[in-house]
Amino acid sequence: MSRKIAERNARQDRRQQPRYVAFTLLACTAALHGSTAWGRGQFVRQEAPFPAIFDPPAEVNSVEPIRYEVLRGDFHMHTIHSDGSLTPADRVLEAWRYGYDVIAITDHRSFIAYEEARSMADALGVLLIRGMETGLSANEHLVALNFSADYRPRDPHQWAETEGQPQVFYQDQWRQLSAAGAYVLYAHPHVGLREPMLWGIDQGLLRGIEVKNDVVGSGWNTVESHGTWWYPFAFDWAVDYGLTIFANSDVHNARGDAEQATTLVLVKERSIAGVMEALRAGRTLASFNNMLCAHEWVLDLLMANLVDIRIDEPDDGTAFLRLQNSGPRELTAEVEGIPIDPVTLGPYQSVLVGLRRRPDAVTVIWKNLYTRPTTNLTTTHVLTAGR
Repeated sequence: MSRKIAERNARQDRRQQPRYVAFTLLACTAALHGSTAWGRGQFVRQEAPFPAIFDPPAEVNSVEPIRYEVLRGDFHMHTIHSDGSLTPADRVLEAWRYGYDVIAITDHRSFIAYEEARSMADALGVLLIRGMETGLSANEHLVALNFSADYRPRDPHQWAETEGQPQVFYQDQWRQLSAAGAYVLYAHPHVGLREPMLWGIDQGLLRGIEVKNDVVGSGWNTVESHGTWWYPFAFDWAVDYGLTIFANSDVHNARGDAEQATTLVLVKERSIAGVMEALRAGRTLASFNNMLCAHEWVLDLLMANLVDIRIDEPDDGTAFLRLQNSGPRELTAEVEGIPIDPVTLGPYQSVLVGLRRRPDAVTVIWKNLYTRPTTNLTTTHVLTAGR
């Protein structure tokens, strides 16, 4: 990360102190009208902000860099309008408490929850995207986002795989969704990458895929690896076919205390349009189990802004390698050529590593950042003296 970017981020972050921020909401306010499950009391939102993300290449020839904001998203969840246990308003309030910035309620076969949840979302400043879960009969589940209100679903979750059936042919209904403006992602891809999904990719209709779904646990053909159950093969498909990468909760009941699957979205503006632009561009990271999984170029962009690695040289002749994490996620760094254990960089933390000699550059393997299921992000840093 350049000194210029670091200084700009420092200015942006001054107003975010302390780094962990708690907001308290009084449930008796008018904003909670329509909330049924929570009663009266206080609700606390915990936030751990990311710094602003600037695209370094845009600094070439003094061009003003592109600025991104990192939003926390969950694009797959349910309410009482399908098989969930919370009302739409309560689902929004819960998402606010858990630190989400943008959500989509995606009930099976229905998107009535969107209208019921809008008032609460607007009051709390949560971006709410119209959504629904649908798909092929007894096979793939698809999450549709941001389609127009006049879309009329036909045979949701019952699309026929071949023409001439009583149910609507999947290609016809998928095209209808697309005509309504829908962004479609493949949810918990438990039946593999079959012909209907390959057709969707080829037609430009399938744009994203879940690599982590909290609710399916060890079922639905997930694979146990990296200390969790998820879809590593879907991560490979995302890279191979250029699909946007998602980690969603698919929550049906109340959320628990465990780490929540989150899709981090790098947006140019904090709006529904800004989120959808980012999803179509693929600027997302799947965050779960203390891992970040993303396309390599997205991780490169994030880390160029989050991490600063330089040399500190006191006058006594000693030298230290300083690693600084400006973000809210723990990072694990393995520094090649330096005989030390991997370095754990906690949120907003700096670590000094004593050096026997001063290198001109270091290569770091980030052990909890992945560009494929078994490939860690690797970055090289030309070392400059500390401030």
